[in-house]
Amino acid sequence: MTIRVGMASTHLAVLGSPIEHSKSPLIHAAAYAALGLDWDYGRYRIESAELSGFLALRDSDWRGLSLTMPLKEEAFKLSIPSCPVAEATGIVNTLLHTDEGWEGYNTDSFGITQAIRENGNGNEDLINILGSGATARSAIYAARQLNPSANIRLFARKNVEINGLVSEPLEDFYSAGNFGLTISTLPGNVEHPELQVSGDAVILDVAYSPWPSKLASSWNQANRISGLEMLLWQALVQVRIFYQGDGSIELPNESEVFEAMRVSVRA
Repeated sequence: MTIRVGMASTHLAVLGSPIEHSKSPLIHAAAYAALGLDWDYGRYRIESAELSGFLALRDSDWRGLSLTMPLKEEAFKLSIPSCPVAEATGIVNTLLHTDEGWEGYNTDSFGITQAIRENGNGNEDLINILGSGATARSAIYAARQLNPSANIRLFARKNVEINGLVSEPLEDFYSAGNFGLTISTLPGNVEHPELQVSGDAVILDVAYSPWPSKLASSWNQANRISGLEMLLWQALVQVRIFYQGDGSIELPNESEVFEAMRVSVRA
C-alpha cells in the first residue's frame, strides 16, 4: 500500500518494503502539527533498485525522507556525506533534500542509545547484539557510545564481520547464560527458545509489534525496552533535521513536541 502526499506545501515520507506497518506517518504528523507546520508525511513501498529513480523525481517541495529496510545501505551510496555516524556505519536512514542533493544521516544509533539511557539500568559491561543487517551496524556504533570498554558480542544466523566484530552463531547466544544488555535487531518473526535470563539483564528489541516480543518475554518486564522507544528517539532527530537542517539543535518546545509524538503511538 502507498499513501501519497496531498496538497500541503512541504512533503516528506517514509520509504521501505514492507512499509504498511510503519508508525512513522503517525509520529511525524504529530510532530509537525505540534510545531504548527502544514507539512504532510506519506508512505511509499520502494525496493532498493527503485530508490535512485524515486529520488530523482522529487521536486523542491520535498523536504526529506525516512528510510527503513531494505534501503539504508543504498541510501548511503546515493547521498551526500553529512553525518559522522552515517560515515562510520555505512547506513543512512534519513535524507534531507537540499539544492546540492540529498544529504544523508543516521539517526538510528542515537535512537538506540537514547532508548537505553532512558530505560536501561546501567548494566552495560556486556552488550550482545543480535542480527547482521543495517540496524545491527547502527547498534554496534551505539554500543560503543554507551560503554567504550564494554565486551561487545555479535550473534547472527550467518557468518559476517561488521565494524571489526566477527559474528558468533545465534545458538551460542541462547546457551551463553550471561546476558547483560541485549540489543536485538532480528525480525519479529524469528523463532527463539525460552531463555533463563538473570534478573538484572536488559533487552532492547527493535521488534515492537506485538509487544512484548517472543524474545523479550524471557526478560523481566521492568527490563524490556520496546523498539518503539528507539523509533521515537530516532524520529525526534529526524524532525530536527527536517525542520532546521541540524539534528543537534533542539526544537522549539521540544518536550511538548516529543510528548505529542509519543501520544500518537500510545496504545
